[in-house]
Amino acid sequence: MSYDRYNYQPNFKPVDHLFDDRLRQFTDGGGQFHDLNLPKFYYLEKIGIGGLKSWRVPDVDGKTARPLFKDIDFDNLEWENIGPGYSFGPSWKSFWVKLEIEIPEHWLSHEIIEIDWDSSSEALIYDHKGLPLQAFTGGERNLFRIPHKYRVTDRQTFYIEVACNGMFGNGADGHPDPNRYFRLNHADLGLPNMEARRLFWDFWILGDAAREFPGGRWEKYQAADVCTKIMDAFDPDDVKSVATGRKLAQKLLGTKVDSELVFDEFANNEIRRIDVYGIGNCHIDTAWEWPFAETKRKIVRSWTTQLRLADDYPEYVFVASQMQQFKWLKQYHPEIYSLVKEKYTTNQFLPIGGSWVENDTNLPNGESLLRQFLLGQRYQFNEFGFYSNIFWLPDTFGYSSQIPQICQLVGISRFLTQKLSWNNINQFPLSTFNWKGLDGSQVLVHMPPANTYTAGAHFGDVVRSQQQHKNLRDIPTGLLLFGHGDGGGGPTEEMIEKLRRCRGLSNTAGGLMPTVHLGNTVDDFYEEVLAKSNNGADLPTWVGEMYLEYHRGTYTTQARIKRFMRYGEVKLHDVELVTALASIKSKHYKYPAEKILALWEDLCLCQFHDVVPGSCIGMVYYDEVYPMLDELVANADKLIDEALEVLGGKSTINLDNLTFFNTLPWNRNNELLEISQTQQPELYQLISNDQVSVRDVYEKDTKLVSVSTNDEGKLKLNSIEDIKYPASVTQTSDGQFILSNELIKATISSTGIITSLYDIVNDREVIATESTKQTGDGIVGGNQYLIFDDEPLNFPAWDTELYSLNKFKLLSGGEVTVLSNNKLKSSILVKIKISDRSYLETEISIQGLLASKPDDQDFNYIKFKTFVRWHEKYKFLKVQFPTTVYTATQANYETQFGVTQRPTHWNTSWETAKFEVAHHKFMDLSEFNYGVSVINSSKYGGAIHGNLIRLSLLRSPKAPDDQADMGDHTFEYALYPHKGYLGSDTVKLGYNFNYKIEKHLFEDPASSFSKLINSIKLEAPENLILSHIKRGENDYDVNQYEAYKTQSTEKSIVLRIYESLGGATSGLLKFGPILKVAKVFKTNGLEEEGVEVEFNDKYELPISLKAFDVVTYKVVLKD
Repeated sequence: MSYDRYNYQPNFKPVDHLFDDRLRQFTDGGGQFHDLNLPKFYYLEKIGIGGLKSWRVPDVDGKTARPLFKDIDFDNLEWENIGPGYSFGPSWKSFWVKLEIEIPEHWLSHEIIEIDWDSSSEALIYDHKGLPLQAFTGGERNLFRIPHKYRVTDRQTFYIEVACNGMFGNGADGHPDPNRYFRLNHADLGLPNMEARRLFWDFWILGDAAREFPGGRWEKYQAADVCTKIMDAFDPDDVKSVATGRKLAQKLLGTKVDSELVFDEFANNEIRRIDVYGIGNCHIDTAWEWPFAETKRKIVRSWTTQLRLADDYPEYVFVASQMQQFKWLKQYHPEIYSLVKEKYTTNQFLPIGGSWVENDTNLPNGESLLRQFLLGQRYQFNEFGFYSNIFWLPDTFGYSSQIPQICQLVGISRFLTQKLSWNNINQFPLSTFNWKGLDGSQVLVHMPPANTYTAGAHFGDVVRSQQQHKNLRDIPTGLLLFGHGDGGGGPTEEMIEKLRRCRGLSNTAGGLMPTVHLGNTVDDFYEEVLAKSNNGADLPTWVGEMYLEYHRGTYTTQARIKRFMRYGEVKLHDVELVTALASIKSKHYKYPAEKILALWEDLCLCQFHDVVPGSCIGMVYYDEVYPMLDELVANADKLIDEALEVLGGKSTINLDNLTFFNTLPWNRNNELLEISQTQQPELYQLISNDQVSVRDVYEKDTKLVSVSTNDEGKLKLNSIEDIKYPASVTQTSDGQFILSNELIKATISSTGIITSLYDIVNDREVIATESTKQTGDGIVGGNQYLIFDDEPLNFPAWDTELYSLNKFKLLSGGEVTVLSNNKLKSSILVKIKISDRSYLETEISIQGLLASKPDDQDFNYIKFKTFVRWHEKYKFLKVQFPTTVYTATQANYETQFGVTQRPTHWNTSWETAKFEVAHHKFMDLSEFNYGVSVINSSKYGGAIHGNLIRLSLLRSPKAPDDQADMGDHTFEYALYPHKGYLGSDTVKLGYNFNYKIEKHLFEDPASSFSKLINSIKLEAPENLILSHIKRGENDYDVNQYEAYKTQSTEKSIVLRIYESLGGATSGLLKFGPILKVAKVFKTNGLEEEGVEVEFNDKYELPISLKAFDVVTYKVVLKD
């Protein structure tokens, strides 16, 4: 063939944007041209399914019921005849639909037969025996490929469970729509033209390449040219033109895209480089815009669907986290759970993550974070035979600086997240890196560069997985997490088919298209990272917390869940301590292992990253979480009472036989107990004399008594005359009030503002009274309440924004009265009107002290007990203390097992972003020789800037729950001035302030409790904290899992100790003879025995901890 001499009809150069804009017409199922383009051939045949019957599940006690298939008598239901156009509803209700199909015989020779179901809602199809087969979503997934075993011409019955909610519930703009209905759009039996569907996928990726490849590259224009040729070759009157189009697509996609074989080819077979590892997941929020009850159905819907995908696509790998969800599946759908385990053996359905739920990491305490893994890893090992080596947490609202150490303690060295890509001020600079925590421990982190864990597996997702990688010079490889998520669902056939075509394009288009790969696991990806980075040593390092610059309101929203969380953690600490001691003392006491495990599972469930942060719809809290945690507290109290009966014994009540329930590992001095005449009449009578008690002003039938313990833990009932530094309150002639105990003196204005807090012992004023923008120009001082406008740009329950700090009102005009004036406690009551709808009352008190020396200040603080009636709209209540600590550039905030330091200035945008931060029991502002701590009992948000300490109290967002925090609240906090820098006195005070002496005084005639609770003593500098005492998980009478069964009858006690302030420290663990210690092991966080450690003949064990170290010892007792 030769070049023509003459040109008779000139050709035009295509106008790129016109030709590119045309491409969408080819696959558009709507518009004017759909029957002239590819949609005409999507189906060979399609017939409606008639004879549909529906049964609405009746409510139970006014609540939506969600019965399992096995619990329904389908033969005796009152069915309703339905068809397309029928409406299921209202919101949250359940329906079952019975459908019968007959497949035409001539269809059986075709590749695929499918049911097309669209009820505009979530649904799940079952076979006639009750086996779940696949989910429908009312949008992304309406097609069910009929498995081979059901491809018969006989009439056969299926059932569809219809849930009256979408993938994201029923709305979250204040509250779910209670009257939402879901239309049955169609129910069809279809015979698809699979070649037309494959051409659709071909064209989708080629069209994206034509639009999204950069200009100046041949691949972009060749993709556009191939698409044009496919459209030009298409003939709506000739189905064979579909095959012609597919042949044209092979020019850029290759010939292997219809199977997994496409992943065996590479653009360069010598290098065989993988740029992007594709991993399927569906990230089911355990609760959010739907309750736990619906999540249990989302799990089986989503995972059943993924099992079917794994059957159809051998290269497909799916991962699922949250062992709570696995447990639910096993409990409610064991038949699907067994299939999950089968796919695990083929590396296609992989449990991952190691934790009980994908939890929040800002708010749970250190023990809770460890228990997330103890629960998760043990359950996973029992079910699947391995521990996870990766903490899988794609979506949470910030990352505690202790996560690396806690991960390493439970055998995890890898971490995956994505949420930092949501930062709204600074862009996080890394994608693959080492994260170094407080104690120096590190984990290998990857953040998928596509900045999502719910990618649609589009062309752009693959490209962004390389283009948005922040440190390609280190490791030019990234993970792509694809699949519908949050509400579950997971990947679809379409997603896998698109990735096959993206890989085909990269095989032909060289380096312009990243090489995406399916078939490898998450472990494979991390192993490649390690192999290419000198085992991680060459990677950059991020040190300290990974602060999310977003969702800062979650430290405060839904105050009740925060209070429950703090209280629940304290309760479980106490339960495990006293039940452990009871099980040691008495052979007749049966350790309540199953009950304690259930309590921990419930508490950890409520630490899910939308539950404890307060970002769920209201029904999650009011119908599920609050009743669950109320029951948790009641059950914990019952277990404590039962154990104390074993520990205390019975006798005639008298003061010599009494002790009090101190579950902390140090003496408690100057404790004020309230003894109720109603609840403890005998004891009330014993202490009802003016020498040891005074009447409580709040309760006329309640007495206040001061108690302390000695080194043996025995009770000392303090006489009022023993109070060396008595409390008092006086009113001055100018209307001010003075609270004093001769060690500190607080001056309070007639409107309730602390204008002075003078430390008499250290000759130091604590409260600054300079007028500033933040303190106003009226009466300046401490315990100043402020109310901020709180109108974020997005996500009301989650977010509070920087600009809100400029718009606030100082609450003034408080009314003050004297509440009590006695040596044990003196107090005033401040009443402040917030608005016509809201007010607060605060008891400001000071305690009289029985101190051996002036600086023995166990309770030398000003305490605030506040009641708030709160009915505001988009307001944020805080309280502030301007201090005389002027020069500190760093403030200290308690975190899990330690302290996180944050700047007190706004020098850079990184510091500015931390205008609201999380903390636990205290935050502190200190200079070299003096400091001030604010202690709290149930609050987590706050900030310290300059010399100003602010504690966040209440928010009032209106979405997703428009009743969030509405109602009455009671909480406590304290202002504690101290000599020197932040020290162990603040740490211990934080514990004392939260671990109340709730059980008060009880009988201990033989000092059994005192001896036992003091049989484990930590003799060390006070920065070492013995934070938890419990039974060993693997003991024969504790373990609940088959995989850990033992023939041994030995018992053990597990001790958790941490260094709290940031300095390497040594100490001595001392065991009393009552324990009968056989040997001691240092273990990891999973209580696996490591090195046996030697103790001396006095049963003393030397220990050494690094800064912020967390250690676990297992003390094995003699039989």
